[in-house]
Amino acid sequence: MEARPPPQPPTTAGEAPTRVETASEPPRKRARHDSSVDPRLAECLQKQVFPHVDFQISTLPPDKVDTLKIGKQYNKPGNLVLGSCSDITLRAYPEHRIVRPVVEKGENSTDAMRQSQDPWLYSSVVSSDYDAVHDRAFTCSFDRTAKIWKVDKSGASMRLLGEWVHGGNVNFVAASKHESGMVATAADVASEAVRIYNVDEANISGSPFRSYSCSRVTDDRGNTVSTEKWAYFPATMQWGLSDGVKHLLLVGYSPRSRTGDDNDIPELRRDTGELCLWDGLTGERWRVTSATTQNVFEVLWHPTQPCFIAATSPLGLDLEPSVRTQIRIFRPADKDEFGMKAYSPVMALDCTAMDINELTIMPNSFSFCYITAGCTDGNTYVWDTARGEKPIHILRHGEPIDEYRGDREREDVGVKFTAWGTTPDRFYTGSSDGVLKVWNVRSLSRPLVRNLLEAPAPITAGMFSPDKSRLVVGDASGRVYMLSINEEREQALTAMQVPLPGSGYKTIYRPPSIIPHPDPPAPTHDAQGRPIVAETGPALGRAYLANGHLERYPDPTIGVVQGPRYAETGLFRRELHFYDNPSLPLLAKTEAMQQEALKPRRSFLPTKKRWEQAYMLRPVKGVDSVQRLHARNRSLDLDIERALEEARLALERERINEIGDDDDLDYED
Repeated sequence: MEARPPPQPPTTAGEAPTRVETASEPPRKRARHDSSVDPRLAECLQKQVFPHVDFQISTLPPDKVDTLKIGKQYNKPGNLVLGSCSDITLRAYPEHRIVRPVVEKGENSTDAMRQSQDPWLYSSVVSSDYDAVHDRAFTCSFDRTAKIWKVDKSGASMRLLGEWVHGGNVNFVAASKHESGMVATAADVASEAVRIYNVDEANISGSPFRSYSCSRVTDDRGNTVSTEKWAYFPATMQWGLSDGVKHLLLVGYSPRSRTGDDNDIPELRRDTGELCLWDGLTGERWRVTSATTQNVFEVLWHPTQPCFIAATSPLGLDLEPSVRTQIRIFRPADKDEFGMKAYSPVMALDCTAMDINELTIMPNSFSFCYITAGCTDGNTYVWDTARGEKPIHILRHGEPIDEYRGDREREDVGVKFTAWGTTPDRFYTGSSDGVLKVWNVRSLSRPLVRNLLEAPAPITAGMFSPDKSRLVVGDASGRVYMLSINEEREQALTAMQVPLPGSGYKTIYRPPSIIPHPDPPAPTHDAQGRPIVAETGPALGRAYLANGHLERYPDPTIGVVQGPRYAETGLFRRELHFYDNPSLPLLAKTEAMQQEALKPRRSFLPTKKRWEQAYMLRPVKGVDSVQRLHARNRSLDLDIERALEEARLALERERINEIGDDDDLDYED
């Protein structure tokens, strides 16, 4: 074991000058710090794209309104987009979709609302991965499928190869770096939530797979632990990265509410979970000797060594009260000691944050490394394993852009992007304050280098290109920013000259628009699997008559009126009834305007007066139309005096001209 220096107190960082000028640093070190980020990166090419829904680059997060009734009504395409950095294009794909469920109650349940909506509902795409060895891309979604794609070399397009259907929302898909090309998925189901596929190139959709469950699915008596309200679901999943562990799949489980209310989870279960390690080639489960029953937030493998880290709920007897999470470092254990292949912890790092979003590892020597944790409190905690269990930095972001109520750590997303640059002294974070920050963690006194980007919405994702020459960042409003140190190689954007108040112009670069996908064909079956019959206006009318919702009045001048089963349609002006209840009487002001209320109960008027009274019962619009029609008909009346003599005589013989007013006729006995 190497000797460790005594632990150092952590430094906190907030706003600082844009350039680090620490006097204690030698000039050569300062020059290396400043040159490690190309100066052009600060004025990098910013390309904004506005898709229809919130999305990320490597993983597309759940569209939260997708779970809400109003969100389903206004759901739009754009949940899966392929970007090409060389062509500066984003192209949408419609494959992750389901038939729109029928809303049975409320204002969105009317036929008019249903007819106006897209028959497809585009589900949130929440994870994606790429297998560089076999040149296949993978995506998964809340449509309960994982899909396999073949991407064009230029990145401008891709085609669907197949799909894997699951029993619940698919939250994770991960391609192994192993030569076998194994792919793992994890879904929201209580048992057999994890699958490991062996891709069959001849029949990708029918590829064989093994299913895996955590041991907490049942208790010691064999009873099912989960209920209709909560269950243990996979919360994180990672394949091994270094040689010798690429076939190992690490999965962390957490208790999760099925209804979205954490109060459904029993209090004794909230800090519990399970850490599972499986051999994808043999199906064998390896033993993890510590923290196997803790709630798991995130896991990550070391990039070059056969070890991993896991962020869990705290475990131990002598913990400080401020410690609310821990990160454990696991290494392979002696097989003879445990009687099976196993991993054991060698170090535990204490963290005061309630929840951990992102983990990173950056080796700084053969035996030690930097470990970071981006958390929901808006801070990123940095440890140097050579310095002990306490963090050396707490890198702080500002207040979140979006408003929140209550505890920030519970309500805010916090830090969602953490990544290392080309060297250990360049670290990037993006948080809910919309700021992308650059840090030098080797500077213990002033680690902030600069604010690289300020987005108008919380930063939710980001990723470096393999050569670190490009950085792509996405925010919660749907914008995508591409930062590049090779600006001269990038495609120029469309420029606009906008006049400024007074004099002068400002050049604005228009972001490229997302390339929409063609409308997919209409579904043939509804969400319940029933065949969909195309309904035209006449067909709907005949159906209403056949079902008794409407009926024809005997008087053809009246037409169709409400039928005996009209109430089943729910087509009422509820606001015109007492308490918005159609079964209750109309409001007085509405009742007073009804024709039945205006019609006299009994009339002894002559025929002509009754005829005029009937028109008085009609709305004003109807009376106006009758008057106009009457004036037109008067202009067309036959003038007997001007008629031809033969016609006049013929009419007189038929006594037509003697027909007068109805008042001259006696209809009374």
